Amino acid sequence: MGNTQNELADFSYEAAPKAGQGAAGLDAAGLPARVTVFSDNHRKRSQIAHDLEGAGFHSVEGGALGDLLAGPVTSLGDEVMNDCVGAQGGLSARTVAALHRLDMRIARGAAQLIVMTSMEALDDVFGALDQSRAQILVNPTRGERLVAVGRVMASVADARVREMTEEDR
Repeated sequence: MGNTQNELADFSYEAAPKAGQGAAGLDAAGLPARVTVFSDNHRKRSQIAHDLEGAGFHSVEGGALGDLLAGPVTSLGDEVMNDCVGAQGGLSARTVAALHRLDMRIARGAAQLIVMTSMEALDDVFGALDQSRAQILVNPTRGERLVAVGRVMASVADARVREMTEEDR
């Protein structure tokens, strides 16, 4: 029962910011936004996750797109990024089915979907995504991926309740 006033003074209710984290990496509650990354290419998946973590986002474990069909139900973040750059002839039927399932899950939830694809697979991707209002990026650069994520986070931030200014009152 020592000095409780001094013990309580050091407590903070705010989330601890990561080093170099900007406002773009925060969700509507002010916590680091979670991004789930799906890609059949492990190297590209880790590169996307690394880029997003560098921008202040908290990456959630993703995996291969086919895991959405075969594995257990995967936890989705606030945003879902999906890299499905197909082969020359487009996407496989299994990949299209996984995309359609992901599209339905996101349409029922609160997450936002960003899909990266190639010009060859664009028709397959567009046909599978009819419910979630996904952003579709064709052969995006690293910067374009981050801009797409920031755009989604800006729309989430606009949904917050704000105090009216004196002028509005």
